Amino acid sequence: MSKTKYLIIAAVVASALGVMPLVVSHNVDSVIETNSALLEKNGLKQEILSKSGYFTSVRTFSLEVIDAKKARDFLLTQLVAKNAQYTLFAEAMKEESNRGINESFDGLTFKGQMIHSNLLPGDVKLSLSLDQLPKSVQEELANNKAASDAIIPLLTRGVLAVDMILTSDQKLKDLKLKDIKEEIKAEGAVLNIDTQNQRMTLNERGGVVQGVLGVGKQNLGVTGEMFMFKSELKDFVYNFNYKDELNNRGDMSVGAYALEMNDEYTNVKLDLGFLKANSSIEDVQKDLQVKADYTLGNIALLSDTDDIKLDTLFAKLFLRGVHSDTMKKVQADYNALLLGTTTVEDKVLIDDFVALVNHGVKIDLDIALKGLATQMLNLKDVSVDTKLEIAPNSYNDTQSPLALIGLVDITSKVKVHKDDRVMLELMGLTSAEDFARGKAEGDFFIYEIAMKKGAISVNGQTIQ
Repeated sequence: MSKTKYLIIAAVVASALGVMPLVVSHNVDSVIETNSALLEKNGLKQEILSKSGYFTSVRTFSLEVIDAKKARDFLLTQLVAKNAQYTLFAEAMKEESNRGINESFDGLTFKGQMIHSNLLPGDVKLSLSLDQLPKSVQEELANNKAASDAIIPLLTRGVLAVDMILTSDQKLKDLKLKDIKEEIKAEGAVLNIDTQNQRMTLNERGGVVQGVLGVGKQNLGVTGEMFMFKSELKDFVYNFNYKDELNNRGDMSVGAYALEMNDEYTNVKLDLGFLKANSSIEDVQKDLQVKADYTLGNIALLSDTDDIKLDTLFAKLFLRGVHSDTMKKVQADYNALLLGTTTVEDKVLIDDFVALVNHGVKIDLDIALKGLATQMLNLKDVSVDTKLEIAPNSYNDTQSPLALIGLVDITSKVKVHKDDRVMLELMGLTSAEDFARGKAEGDFFIYEIAMKKGAISVNGQTIQ
């Protein structure tokens, strides 16, 4: 091949690469125009204020709420389309916010900036900041200089802002709230806000949304002449995987949390040293399985009436045996009844309940607490491990509801420290004879309680 041909090919490639930013930019403009028309039809007005850049485009824009009711319905519709279980929530939101929603939100305006590459498809950086308050609030501020002097500078500085990263197909990938450290004085009160590292990251793979919600620090406080409120959250992390309402899981941790409220009538302080939790729900071959595990430590609730302190609380749940298709039908029929979309007779819901009972269920619930102290009670170490089972059965709605008791088998192992047994016995919660049924194991007494076919026994001895 001659040098001329090489030069021609090189020129064509160079020309194509040179034109590509124009093509990509044009395609983005087309998408923006389409989205703007859709938004305006649904109560949100988007206006492109400027555009610059060749290989990388930078657009500034404004987004204004022009019909809050339409905007609310549009956003809720998007939510329900992706997560059908929010149907009832969406309907409740519409009902509760119908009155005065336009007056409260019309005129609310955000300023934004969008940055993307014109060379290759990639992530889009999007920033939004609150620019104007609703018109009704603006009118009030015009007549209140103190409030206006406190709030308007926040808007000018773009304090309330969020940075987002969207994928090339317009799906949210990362969201980060701007760090805030502000002291706002208005009408005899002082509001303190101090936040760091508040963000949410999302990633979709094979129809499963993987996400992380995190807060490094979120401190909020309000003080006035006769009251004080303070909330302090540290190192909050929530990881989750979501496929649908019957297949999802998450784990959460909290480094510390403190809440304090004082006024002329109330004096309350809550401290949580740490929290670790994980939970999941999974459809395993039509068997719905729910798991949850919680650990809380260094808990203190102090008030004028009582002080409650707890070193550690453990709780664990494992539920299985519920038929997933039956549960879906129960949910669908219940939603239809509340929403009034179709006529659902009482007999249908009764049949749904009976179907759940007929399939049976197994539940394991374990609870343990250490170092519980109140003005009336001090416990060192108490745990309760309970198993409940309803075997597959032929129960029907013509039988007495009391027949359900005969279907339930419960076994529970109660483990009580010897010092705690003395205290509980002194409190007279049950007879001394019942406490005497305990089996000594080291520093503990064990009570194995069973209920089978309505009969109750403790450590093998039937209780009449």
